[in-house]
Amino acid sequence: MKIAFAVHGSRGDIQPAIAAGAELSRRGHEVRLAVPEDLVDMTAASGLPTQVLAPSTAELLASPLVKERLKSKNPRVRLRALGEVAEHGRATSERVMAELADSSDLLVTAPLAQDRGEAIAQSRGIPFVPLHYCPLRPNGSLDVRYRHYPRPVSRAMWLLADRTYWLTVRGADRRLRDKLGLPAAKGPLGSRLRARGVPEIQAYDPALFPGLAAEWGAQRPLVGFLLPDTATRGAMAAGNDATTSALNWIADGEPPVYVGFGSMKIGGEQIGSIVTTLLARGLRVIAHTEHELPQHDRLLRIGTPVDHEVLLPQCRGAVHHGGAGTTAAAARAGIPSVIAWLSADQPMWAAALRRAGAGAGNRLNRFGPDDLEPLTDPAVAAGAARLAERLTPPAEAVDRACELLLGAADHSAAAR
Repeated sequence: MKIAFAVHGSRGDIQPAIAAGAELSRRGHEVRLAVPEDLVDMTAASGLPTQVLAPSTAELLASPLVKERLKSKNPRVRLRALGEVAEHGRATSERVMAELADSSDLLVTAPLAQDRGEAIAQSRGIPFVPLHYCPLRPNGSLDVRYRHYPRPVSRAMWLLADRTYWLTVRGADRRLRDKLGLPAAKGPLGSRLRARGVPEIQAYDPALFPGLAAEWGAQRPLVGFLLPDTATRGAMAAGNDATTSALNWIADGEPPVYVGFGSMKIGGEQIGSIVTTLLARGLRVIAHTEHELPQHDRLLRIGTPVDHEVLLPQCRGAVHHGGAGTTAAAARAGIPSVIAWLSADQPMWAAALRRAGAGAGNRLNRFGPDDLEPLTDPAVAAGAARLAERLTPPAEAVDRACELLLGAADHSAAAR
């Protein structure tokens, strides 16, 4: 079977697709990936055929569009910025998705550009399946943000967010569907997929979202976090990461706190303030940042990638941005997390860890010394350890996701 993954976003968006793609390839299927330009080399190092899908995500994340307008206090500015983010690299993305769909039996996307992928797959008569890395569809089980709301209010907010996003992409979706010879779509994508019985794979763990699996049922299965296996991660690192040197430094003293913000572009003063506070409390710190920091015998600064699966179990806690991949790695390591979030799904992960008693968080521009208290709270450490025991093993999650992808393709083939 020929399976194509078209994945927009940052490294955290790409790695789950690599995990599923590598396993499908091992099972004898032909897998191809298309990813943003800045992530092609890393993805190709996994051994999977890879091509450019869209312009560099790193450049987008560093642009005023994301760093300023998407975080504006003006809802209209944020809404327009969201639409522009959705349009990023659209022409190239549409062309590459169409080329992949022309020679594939199944098209898979991550959360970004799902409407685009669904329309192109439909025009080619092949099945489409999205991977979700956090809850995206309206529900009555979860708060939309970090703050707790009454259930009816929260459900209404989910519905509003779903409708608002649909309004930002509706015009472009109509233009694409006209070009493909398809009728205009009616309403948000989730409700349309639900009506057609299309599975939406939830690539995160049910332990972090109590009640959600029961509410959504088998069509939106929570399979667990998708993680590339050790060999694939090693190939992707290609010996260019700092994991070994960090482990050697850790071995010389007490377990440190890891501080890192992934692909998020934050200021040197912000990460410097967090590191300084932790050092003042007598803690050792590994700071994963491109910014220079003052020399200190209890501080290790690293600027190249690390394998969180190897490094974080040797740490006592983590301060990070709340991306799904980093949150999952810290949860698997059984250590407390403190999330200093910027936007998107990040406050949702902070809320999930708070519910599980495994961490907490605050918006980065409001983040202060008191927000770091959970890192040294024995109750939070115990909660993090308990959460780790409840998580789905990554190999089991990947296996389940692959079965669902193959099942969707087989069902569609039988229907044809």
